[in-house]
Amino acid sequence: MANTNGGVIGVSNTPFKGTKISHFTSPGTFNRSVPQADYVLVVAGGGGSYNAGSGAGGTILTPAHPLPASAVTVTIGAGGTAPDSGPGSGPAVTGGGYNGADSVFATQASPITATGGGAGTSDSDAGLPGGSGGGGGYTGVGQTLPGGTGSPGQGNPGGSSTRPSPQFGNRGGGGGKGASGQNAGPSNSGSGGVGVDYSPTFGSQYGDSGFFGGGGNAGSAGQTQAPSTGPNGGGGGASPQSTLADGAANTGGGAGDNVGNGSNGGSGAVLVKELNALQNTSGVWSLQAQFAALENGNWS
Repeated sequence: MANTNGGVIGVSNTPFKGTKISHFTSPGTFNRSVPQADYVLVVAGGGGSYNAGSGAGGTILTPAHPLPASAVTVTIGAGGTAPDSGPGSGPAVTGGGYNGADSVFATQASPITATGGGAGTSDSDAGLPGGSGGGGGYTGVGQTLPGGTGSPGQGNPGGSSTRPSPQFGNRGGGGGKGASGQNAGPSNSGSGGVGVDYSPTFGSQYGDSGFFGGGGNAGSAGQTQAPSTGPNGGGGGASPQSTLADGAANTGGGAGDNVGNGSNGGSGAVLVKELNALQNTSGVWSLQAQFAALENGNWS
């Protein structure tokens, strides 16, 4: 029904240009609003654990990333599982967890692929490599096992383990985006490496209060568990409660030790930040709103 000025009755919206953030926590497609993203953040799934701390999923922040006119496929990596949770998405160690899965922002010219986090081991195994490496499991008395390596530019290595006596053994913490996993000491296991705070770029409503890519804390046989810290990027703590030991969803956090029960890594995420993107374009418009938008260059 037309009103007296020739417009159409309906919701009156005004288009505008501003900052737009697209947040993916499951697979999908991205369609651009502008030819170049201000930033693209790609976070892979964190590693799963049985005892040692697991590595965080690889975390890549890319500035000024070109965006194609065609749709971009987005893949979100799942967190690695514990050995008692069924088959995982990546490599596993004997008695340990599975690596996290990769996340991908698949532009044809320059795709961004973040590598899944390395699994935290059980005992007698070194940590697995990944976006960030998993922590090492303890072995013979007086011996150490190294943590897994991290992928260049994506994360850091896991911590090493130690076994000071037959009845005690301390495992290494998982690597994080912001720091390596802590090495185990003579009387304590290692904490996971911290994640990185991306809230200045994307805001604190994403990830773990803006943090992504925290490593998981390790467990200990008969001695002190690594203390939980936070927010650090979603890395799991060393706890008898699996809800605390699992990596946080959509942070890429590595799993912590659930005291021999196993725990799962946190899933990944993708964020795309665009500047001067046209927004609020859906709805029903009056002719005055259309004319004003055309005059201001906000109509397409």
